This record gives sequence, structure tokens and C-alpha cells, in this order.
Amino acid sequence: MSEVTLTIGGRDYAVSCADGEEAHVARLGAAIDRKFQQLGRNVSTKDAQNMLFAALLLADELHEARKEGEALRSQVEEAGAERETLAAQVAEARRAVEAARVEAARVEAAGTQPAAAPPADAAPTLFDDPELGPALERFADLLETCADKLEGKGPST
Repeated sequence: MSEVTLTIGGRDYAVSCADGEEAHVARLGAAIDRKFQQLGRNVSTKDAQNMLFAALLLADELHEARKEGEALRSQVEEAGAERETLAAQVAEARRAVEAARVEAARVEAAGTQPAAAPPADAAPTLFDDPELGPALERFADLLETCADKLEGKGPST
């Protein structure tokens, strides 16, 4: 056991503590002394009462710090839930990108092979456009880049 001398309100107090805890106890004593000094002219002649008031001030600060900590913990939990939602959206976007790539490859492959002639009365379809495959591929790359940014990564290679 070690002993530390704390000066609070101009008086010295000997306090025992575990070895290695001297600096910590001294910092706590200094915090109590600062609160004690905040009492200013309201200081009574009773040391115990003055210590009580200083301890109440410190307990109030601790209470407020804990409330702030709880509020921050709640915000962190909300952010975690939002991150999970965003991760699900990113996963869905990645699936859509992959589906778009597959479709782009199918359309591009269909564009290079001779296709059966559509019936004369058939309306033109979107897949008749030879620029659709490359456009879908560019769109898929753009979606992939957006998904990477949402996950906090750089662009994929």
C-alpha cells in the first residue's frame, strides 16, 4: 500500500491507495480541490460539509457525463442499424449490377448472332438497339462504383 497526501481546501489529508495508483488518486484529489474552491465564500467551517458539497458537484458532473454517454451510445446503435440497412441496399444494388451485366452480355451476344426476323407486324423492342449492351455495361459499372462508395471503399477494379 502507498500513501498520498491530498491538499483540499488548504488542508492536507493522508490517503492510502494501492501501489501504482498514487498519480490517479492525486488527480482525483485535485478535482475535489477544484470543486472545493468553486464553493468560494460559501465555504463553511465544517470540513465534512464542504467535502460533501464538493463531492455533490463532482457527482452531478458524473451524472451528466453518463447521460451524454447514453445518448451517444443510442446514436451509435442507430448508426449501426442504418449501416445494416445500407449494407442490404448495397447488396441488392450489387445483385442488380450483376443481373445488368448478365443481361448486357446476353444482349451483346444476341446482337452479334444472326437473329430470326421478327414478324412484319411486331413493334421494335428495346433489345433491338445495338447500343444497349454497352450502355448496360456502363450503367452496371456506375452502380458498382456507387455501391463501393456507400460501403466506404474506393472504386472496384
